[in-house]
Amino acid sequence: MATIRKPGASARVVGVRRVSKQSKTHPLPPDNDLFQAAASGDPEWLRLSLKSAPSPKPVDKQGLTVLHVACLYGQLACMKVLLETQVVAVNTSCPRGRKPIHMVLTARSRPHSHTCLTLLLEHGALPNIATNTGLTPLHVAATEGLLECMQVLLNAGADTRAQDSRGHTPLDLARVWCHRRIARYLKYFMWQEDKKTETVRRKALETLHQDLVDMHHITTAREKVIRQDIVEENVTKWADGKGLPRLRTPPMGMWYQAHTRCLSPDQGGPTLGKGRVRKASPGALSPQEAWNISPNPSMPPTASVSRPQGVRMSSQPEKTPPEPDLQKSVILGTTRDGQPQYVTTWDGSPQLAPSLPMDVLRRGLFPNVYPARIASACHFHPQHVLDLPRRGCTPGHSATPWTEVAMHLVEELEPGHY
Repeated sequence: MATIRKPGASARVVGVRRVSKQSKTHPLPPDNDLFQAAASGDPEWLRLSLKSAPSPKPVDKQGLTVLHVACLYGQLACMKVLLETQVVAVNTSCPRGRKPIHMVLTARSRPHSHTCLTLLLEHGALPNIATNTGLTPLHVAATEGLLECMQVLLNAGADTRAQDSRGHTPLDLARVWCHRRIARYLKYFMWQEDKKTETVRRKALETLHQDLVDMHHITTAREKVIRQDIVEENVTKWADGKGLPRLRTPPMGMWYQAHTRCLSPDQGGPTLGKGRVRKASPGALSPQEAWNISPNPSMPPTASVSRPQGVRMSSQPEKTPPEPDLQKSVILGTTRDGQPQYVTTWDGSPQLAPSLPMDVLRRGLFPNVYPARIASACHFHPQHVLDLPRRGCTPGHSATPWTEVAMHLVEELEPGHY
């Protein structure tokens, strides 16, 4: 005997199935009045529930606080009440490591995700805080396709190269979930960051090169003075052994020694050891005495020369002297971590260099040995565009240049737009 089902029973069964299916996709908030008020968005009910709550920081079965629930459903008014009263800290974590800033970046919080995220950041939410699986708010925004929220996070200093436990970056997740606009914006923003970082590092490399050149000049001048002192000492010993009077250094050499020795270490003068300034030898002439050629010593000339004067033999501007070769004075290398470093002959201690590729560092520090461009004897300078070979035109073709332009226009324009 066949059984007959009542239509009402099947309808109730279907209804129960629909309710259960809906509960799986959109779970209902907890039965507690506090969490119900936070999920519904009623600030007055939430204030009354906070006063009658048995615990100051209650959590539901999943370990979520009332602020987590308010952020999950995008209830801006309840979030303001909770943040102003400071019932729950803005960076409170659940057992899975999720913070309120992660909960607000979901599909349930729309269309208030942008404003809720801005409110959390204003109250001290961390833009780079991660869950137990390494997901940052930028990861969640890229997964959900929230472009405005992602822009807010990037302006707040979110790290575009942060990786989760599987090694995925926000750009990788945007590609996985086929959010093309998100991926393009992230790629453009990362390119801009790389260009700014490279510009700062290249400026630091230029500054480092100039500092090394200055130190090379100071070291060279110091060595020259030491050699001159050794020569003077040997000549004095030889003259004393022969019974000859002491010879006086020529004016130019004496001016150079006096001028170099009178400088302090801050002004580029030579030093011996730790801050000890070399003093002029007895009987050394001052720069003014070395250049004072007046027959009357009591009346010096009106023009005092403080440095040697040269005579220009041409009307053309003087060429700048070539830069010194630092390859013999500076040694490039890397640390154990792969960070570039350099060691100088006058210091001997390794110093960190700007984080740039090794070929860029060589071209920046040793421009004479590693030129930036290959010098060519003759450069190509076309006089007219028709002198260049055109694609698709064979020799002897009678078509005018405008024929090729028209063909390109036909290929680019869509039907109905021309």
